[in-house]
Amino acid sequence: MRRPTALALLLAAALTACGIDDTGPDPAGPAASGMPRAHDRSAPAVHVYFYSATGLERVSRLYRGPDARQRAIDELVRGPDAAERARGLISFVPATGAGPTLTVDAHGTADLYLPPTWTPGRTALRQLVCTAADGSRTTKVRLHPPADGPPTTERCTR
Repeated sequence: MRRPTALALLLAAALTACGIDDTGPDPAGPAASGMPRAHDRSAPAVHVYFYSATGLERVSRLYRGPDARQRAIDELVRGPDAAERARGLISFVPATGAGPTLTVDAHGTADLYLPPTWTPGRTALRQLVCTAADGSRTTKVRLHPPADGPPTTERCTR
C-alpha cells in the first residue's frame, strides 16, 4: 500500500480550504433601476404609417405642440424623410396641396376629411386611417370622401 506523500497532502489541504468564510450574502442596497428621467425632458411624438417591403410600418416623429393628431396627418402628407427613405420606407399619400383634416369629438370619434382635389387609392387610405386611429387612440375612423357622399367607417388593419 502506498503512503501519501507530503506533496499530495499539501495539495489536498489547498483544495479543501479556499479562504472564504461561509457568512452568507451582505446587503448591498436597493436593486439597480437605471437613471431617473427628468420630467421636463420628455420626448412626445406623433406616429405616422409608411410602407416598407414587409408592409405597413409605424414611424415615430418628435413633436411638442398643439394638435398632435393633425400634426401626425401633416407629417404623413409630407412623406418619409431622407433617413426613412434610406430604410426603404415609401408613402402612397399624395404630397400635393392641402392635406386631410382630422377632428376628434368629445366621445373619441375620429373624423378624417379628405380635400376635394384628392383621389387617393386604397393603399393611401390605409396609411391615413392607421395614422388617424393611432393619434386618436381609437380603432375606427370615419372617413369623409371629397365628394358629398356619406362617410364610411374604416378600421386600421396592419
